Amino acid sequence: MARSEVTDFEKLFESLERLGWEPMVCDTPMTFYDNEVPCGVPNGVGDVVKEEQMIPRKMLTSLDDYAVRAKGDSMIGAGIQDGDVLQVARDVPITDGDVVLAWLDGDYTVKTYCEDKEGHPWLVPQNEEFEAIRMEDHDDAFLVGVITRILRHVPRIKYRSCMAFIEKAKKKGSQQKSISPVQVSRAIQKVAPMVEVARQWYAVYRVLADCKVVKEEDFGTFCDMVKAEVPEHPHLPTRIEMQRMAVQSFGKPVAMWNELNAPVQGKRFGDYVQIAERMQELLEN
Repeated sequence: MARSEVTDFEKLFESLERLGWEPMVCDTPMTFYDNEVPCGVPNGVGDVVKEEQMIPRKMLTSLDDYAVRAKGDSMIGAGIQDGDVLQVARDVPITDGDVVLAWLDGDYTVKTYCEDKEGHPWLVPQNEEFEAIRMEDHDDAFLVGVITRILRHVPRIKYRSCMAFIEKAKKKGSQQKSISPVQVSRAIQKVAPMVEVARQWYAVYRVLADCKVVKEEDFGTFCDMVKAEVPEHPHLPTRIEMQRMAVQSFGKPVAMWNELNAPVQGKRFGDYVQIAERMQELLEN
């Protein structure tokens, strides 16, 4: 990898970390077993290896970790859904409340481990439609490992399903009640104290443009509107300043703003978002 590519990669990681994320590189292979492990009635996993999945090294308890696919809904209360890929750690301490992969008379199952007051081990489902299993009632029962992560696969959604949501949103938008001049006036006056530099008025403009109160890039009308409402404000907007801010993701609706592609970053980006959110709130009430 060229040095310039490494630098870009490092910058991307730094930007994600500033947003509070924890970026990681998928650099370590983990075995993934083909057969499904029921989260209901126990069933065999089998020994056929389907593939190796690459995951970040820090996500592994050890290099012996492997993955299986869940089937059924007895663990939905623990957030495990049918089709989820579960990461299993072997040779780790198991305590009450751990979600485990267990072996029962020749079959595997996923349940929550818990000991009762007498010290008897149980496998407990997280769905009231299923019953707890007392391990001592089975001749061959032991704990294989702890489920440490759910490596959920994101499905590809059908176009028709997406269009149904889009049409619903369009219909709602066409029926959206208009915003009165009184609401706009009140909102500008109440949000004004949050604006500490002239450019921050762009967040207010963007909300009004999203709501079709002002036309796209009609910065002159917007500036006149603000000056009429808060003429004594120490940092009034100018058309030139508004134009300078209408770049990258800031040139799009507030919902599409992205710090990685915005004219400001860090705390300054957060300030613009707070002003925009407050303006939206004031217009809705």
